[in-house]
This record gives sequence, structure tokens and C-alpha cells, in this order.
Amino acid sequence: MLQHTHYPHPYPLSHYDNQMCLKAPMLLWVTILYLSRAITLPIAMGIGHAAGVDNMAIEKFHEFWSAYGLIPSLMAALVLITLIRRVPAAPDWMRWVFARGRIFLAAAAISDIALLWTVSIRHGAVENLALWSIVSTALDAAFLAYILASRRVRHVFAEFPLSLT
Repeated sequence: MLQHTHYPHPYPLSHYDNQMCLKAPMLLWVTILYLSRAITLPIAMGIGHAAGVDNMAIEKFHEFWSAYGLIPSLMAALVLITLIRRVPAAPDWMRWVFARGRIFLAAAAISDIALLWTVSIRHGAVENLALWSIVSTALDAAFLAYILASRRVRHVFAEFPLSLT
């Protein structure tokens, strides 16, 4: 077990990257990709279309996309970008965003739930919520709990490689 220099939490050496910062666990990656789905889903659809995926599958993706999800997705996508670019040469604004990554992700999950219910109430469809809306709300709530409760997630967002300058 390795004691990291920034925090006294021990994790196996394999849990650290080349800069000796704690790697994001797979569930955190899934959480970020899910919360940024209004942005990442069209990208996946474009890649799938270019790779020759059946048009019916692409149409199914369209059913899960909503313009209402762009605001929460932008917050989560910002965290995704900073997680991918977590390198010593990263600019100060990325360091600032990354240090507040849990806040951005929590806000994305909460706003995703709020937007889902606001749209449903506006359209008078609360009694007839689609299964996807119920599953989406449950996933948002589960990911929100994970973001806020996980000590490992707190430790990941507390570490950023030292600047080169």
C-alpha cells in the first residue's frame, strides 16, 4: 500500500496515475458519462452512424435524447473534460473546475431531476410518467448519492498534478 503525499489515505499503487494522483474509479466515469448524456449521446450516435450501425438503433438513441438535458450535461461535460485533461500542463481554470467537480456533478444530477419533473408537470404527464423518466430519476438520485457519499470520489477530486511552472 502506498501513502500518497497529499493525503494520508492508502490505496494500492495501481489506483494512481503517472502523476501519482488517484485515478477515477469506473463508477465515477459511468456517472459522468451518464450525466453528460445530452452531449455524449449525439457524439456516440455520430460515431455509430459512421461505423455502420443500423438506423433503427440510431433512432432508439434519439428517443433518449432531450434538449432539456443540455444544461446538466454541460456541467458534467465540463468535469469530463477536466478529468481527461488532468495533467501538469492543464490551465488554472481546469484546476479550479476539477477541484469543484463534485459540486458540478451534484448540481448536474439535481438539475437533471428538476428539469425532468418540471417538463413532466408542464405537460401534465406526471401520472403517466414513462418508464425511462422513472429510471432516469432513480439513476440521477443514485449517482447523486454516490457523488456526495463516496470518500474515494472526494479523494479523486482533491488531487491534481502539480503545475509545470
